[in-house]
Amino acid sequence: MRNMNTMKTTIPVEIPNTFFVISIILSATVIAEYRVGVGIADVTGPIAQIHFLGYANPFQKGTGLHLRQFARAFIIEEDNQRVVFVSVDAAMIGAGLRSKVLMDLEKKYGDSYNEQNLILSATHTHSSPGGFMMDLLIDISTLGFIPQTFSALRRGIVKAIISAHNSLEEAKIYISSGTLLDCNINRSPSAYLLNPKVERDKYEYDVDKELTQLKFIAKGNSRLLGIINWFPVHPTSMNNTNTLVSSDNVGYASILFEKYINKNKRIGKGPFVAAFASTNLGDVSPNLKGARCVDTGAACDAVTSTCGGRSQSCIAYGPGRDMFESTKIIAERLFKKALEILDKNDEELRGGLIFGHQYVDMPSQYIDHMMPNGTATKVHGCLPAMGYSFAAGTTDGPGGFDFKQGTLSDNTMWNFIRNIIAEPTSDDISCHHPKPIFIPTGRGTKAEGITCKE
Repeated sequence: MRNMNTMKTTIPVEIPNTFFVISIILSATVIAEYRVGVGIADVTGPIAQIHFLGYANPFQKGTGLHLRQFARAFIIEEDNQRVVFVSVDAAMIGAGLRSKVLMDLEKKYGDSYNEQNLILSATHTHSSPGGFMMDLLIDISTLGFIPQTFSALRRGIVKAIISAHNSLEEAKIYISSGTLLDCNINRSPSAYLLNPKVERDKYEYDVDKELTQLKFIAKGNSRLLGIINWFPVHPTSMNNTNTLVSSDNVGYASILFEKYINKNKRIGKGPFVAAFASTNLGDVSPNLKGARCVDTGAACDAVTSTCGGRSQSCIAYGPGRDMFESTKIIAERLFKKALEILDKNDEELRGGLIFGHQYVDMPSQYIDHMMPNGTATKVHGCLPAMGYSFAAGTTDGPGGFDFKQGTLSDNTMWNFIRNIIAEPTSDDISCHHPKPIFIPTGRGTKAEGITCKE
């Protein structure tokens, strides 16, 4: 994500059949003057009787509050170029939410903030209310669209951006990094070992251990305005039995840092803003004790993540005695490393501000691929489809029924149910092989008449 001369952050966002990327690039090829603004606002919606988004557990419904949700906004301006990055304590960001935020900003600022320069990044907490994605596949796990959740996120994100806009001032920007151990593990180590050895040999660990920090300092009085930290770890210290709304480990880390700098200010009210934003957290778990069988304490099956053939009995734990202590421990480790990096020698960024935005239709992209036997072939992107292993969940939150991770065979009964919704074509099946298709999301048409209003 960085080198000594250039900082580049890339945030991918899913849109059906499309890969959408915004990149911020601060290049050291020219000297630049920056203005920076930071802002924070509460985005907590209803905390009771709303299903959570993340684990897709139909029994995980809110009963109270552990940690409030916030949107943390950072605006960087240089030579009439402006970009805004917002880290939101939520499971994900939907295209519908983004469009409504842009609509509100346009009313106030015209085209200053637009589709090209607005980045909304969810922390990916699994313990916050759902029902705001305006996407049937995702909102079905929360039993539909929840206007109150959507409105709280929309208002809070816009409010955070307004606060950042109103606080713009001349500033310097620094980047630094450090290695953080004992804070994340690979939750699919056997799958990682299937990567070519020549690739695995490039890295010391089977997950990224680097914490990267962007620091904003007021130019006039060297006041610390804010920081953005990126460290790969899933916000799943709070497991799928939790029913308290929570920003989880990364949200807790933000609160710890903000309390440390803002001293006696109420949470969410101080001038300094600290984000612990999502990055390459894919199969990266905070549950350091790993996956164990709940009934015996033995290690789960390494390939299928099951115990006695059942994924529900294989759960990852730690490092604490319960999920609340684990959340606190991971948050404190993130906070302490970020604080350590704050005081180290870092690289000042001096280059011009560039941002890029692109929509790519992935199924129409063709590339030349070299087969293991040395034969060259041309392949293309597939229409999206979820496999049987998706339904098995992960060791941080297992799925239901009899699905297992690493499944390479299908099931006649589940295929029959699948085909009622949408049937994959032979091209879909061959394109995704050896993954058996459970939900051919790119072929779904049954929900075209369903709309969500807010």
